[in-house]
Amino acid sequence: MIGYTKTAASGGGGGGGGAVTFSAQKVFNSSGIGASSWQSSDEQTTMTVNAGTYTAEAGEYVEVNSSNTLRMSFPVPGSYYAFGIKCKVDQNFTPVNTNNWYQASTLLSQELANEQKDYGIVIDKNGYFALGWANSTITSSTISALDGQDHEVFMLATQTEIKLIVDGIEAVSVTKTMNGGEMNTMGVFWNKDNPNTRVNGRIYCVGCWSYTIPPYSYDLPTLN
Repeated sequence: MIGYTKTAASGGGGGGGGAVTFSAQKVFNSSGIGASSWQSSDEQTTMTVNAGTYTAEAGEYVEVNSSNTLRMSFPVPGSYYAFGIKCKVDQNFTPVNTNNWYQASTLLSQELANEQKDYGIVIDKNGYFALGWANSTITSSTISALDGQDHEVFMLATQTEIKLIVDGIEAVSVTKTMNGGEMNTMGVFWNKDNPNTRVNGRIYCVGCWSYTIPPYSYDLPTLN
């Protein structure tokens, strides 16, 4: 199971805050990985195979490679959620050489036409985890996606901000006021639009969570 808890910073002059809490909307754990399909943890949804051939080690991981050219997706309730994936990208994978996020190698996203409420976890042309957002922007982290290690990667969005969190570290944060339609189907190891954005590697867990940021409390000083 992948998860992330962050304690909200206290307000000016001291005061409270609290933990950001997450509630699962649709989660595909490794325990749901079968030989021919992947069932969500609530047993309500099966991961959709959009193209290619489903290949998996049951109960462990789904394999995506140049031979099976697998592309998958699952339904999501909207854009203002937390999306997370635990995966390992092949060390010899070559990312797409582009400065446009909607053409980049993608771990999680739904590309929507023009500029809408879409964004994605991508691998930039230099092999780093990055956040794709706005019309074409890529904002990169300094964390390699091609180190052959397992990583837990999240993207969280509100109406005005998008964050990329890699292995518990807030690696990217951008300010963005989004307009237009919301995402409803999340592409897994591609952006649900362009097959050239597909990534090779292993997927252990993927999901969508709603989350609540508690209000900050303020202990204001006395004015004499």
